[in-house]
Amino acid sequence: MPLCLTPRIERIAQAVTGRLDSLFAADVAKATAELKDHLNGKRVLLVGAAGSIGSATLIELLTVAKPAAVAVLDPNENNLAELVRSIRNLPEPFTGELIVQPLDYGSALTAMFLDEQKPFDTIFSFAALKHVRSERDHLSTVRMLEVNLLKADQFLAAVRRKKGNSRAQIFFVSTDKAANPVGIMGASKRAMEMLLWAHSQSAHTIGEELSGDMLPLAHVTTARFANVAFSDGSLPWAFLQRLEKNQPLAAPGDIRRYLVTPSEAGQLCLLAGAATPRGLVVIPRLDPAKDMASFVDIATATLADMGLKPTIFSDPTKAMAAVAAERARGHYPVLVTTSDTSGEKEIEEFVARGEQDIAHPNGFAHLATIKAPMQVGVSALRDLLAVIKRAVHARNPQDIPSKADIAKALAAVVPGFIHRETGKSLDGKM
Repeated sequence: MPLCLTPRIERIAQAVTGRLDSLFAADVAKATAELKDHLNGKRVLLVGAAGSIGSATLIELLTVAKPAAVAVLDPNENNLAELVRSIRNLPEPFTGELIVQPLDYGSALTAMFLDEQKPFDTIFSFAALKHVRSERDHLSTVRMLEVNLLKADQFLAAVRRKKGNSRAQIFFVSTDKAANPVGIMGASKRAMEMLLWAHSQSAHTIGEELSGDMLPLAHVTTARFANVAFSDGSLPWAFLQRLEKNQPLAAPGDIRRYLVTPSEAGQLCLLAGAATPRGLVVIPRLDPAKDMASFVDIATATLADMGLKPTIFSDPTKAMAAVAAERARGHYPVLVTTSDTSGEKEIEEFVARGEQDIAHPNGFAHLATIKAPMQVGVSALRDLLAVIKRAVHARNPQDIPSKADIAKALAAVVPGFIHRETGKSLDGKM
């Protein structure tokens, strides 16, 4: 079973948030008839489906509805195999057609896959490089933009080229870091949102190499939301890895974040992708007083679930040396650090400057929405995609732009983007 769906993860997340019931359970119940209408007997495609949020969304979808066919694409063959096992072990078996492919969503093979398949009614995309640490240097930054933007554009163009797919409901996952971004990852996801709107507004594809007349996408939505507890590669996920390897936990003591459980993330994406009118960004309604937690709180709850108590350290060497002794007395070392890395936001927010959130049109209690811009600057997006493409296909290192140049190219597309560069990376920390 994927890590995000294990009872331990849900239990620890519930302990941190104080929520015994899902934040969005009532909204899903309210939308059940609409979800079934949009999904029962229909063809659904999920790309990047084997990650934490994608797999949680798929399990929620199969719990609520009975699609005729589900196609799951993800280049991570290990997670993909485990996701299939999870589907086959659901209490109520999935009896529709299950199509599984270890494909990169922006590849030529995925374009061929779409050409061979019957049109899809609903498409969810979770494919992304989502870590702030991915802006290590110019090479890793270009790779992040390739995945988050260039491949997204190629995938959307491939969807539009297949007759019938342009009518599908299409959802792309975004991030809270897209609101007033200070890092390249957040800015890339804000640009991804704009790319999504552009594909729904333009009669042409956006990437220069794919120009041509075709139907705009009829129905697109996206969602920005909070940190998903114990999602793959996240800091809470790393706590479990450290415990398994007898290594100290490390957490910034100066950061608080909104937190949702994996199942809540899946429910949010399901509602945003299959029960939200087109042209909207869906965001959660969260209370900073009740729904924010520090990473030290999460570390403490993780240890408590295993019958351990935290011992706080400020020196990494002493923390590493103390693991055996602390564990023997029912404690565990937690190294508390300060946040000083490039691209890290000090606050968590969902609404950017110049935007306004409004109640969800379907009356969902814990979701709000933001309207897409009336018109997206397609020319600036094409210029940005051209910069990324040249960098990806560069033959000489000197032809790859620096991080500063990449940030400048993003700033031409993303309103108000000012990159926060400290010269430090999370790779330099435990």
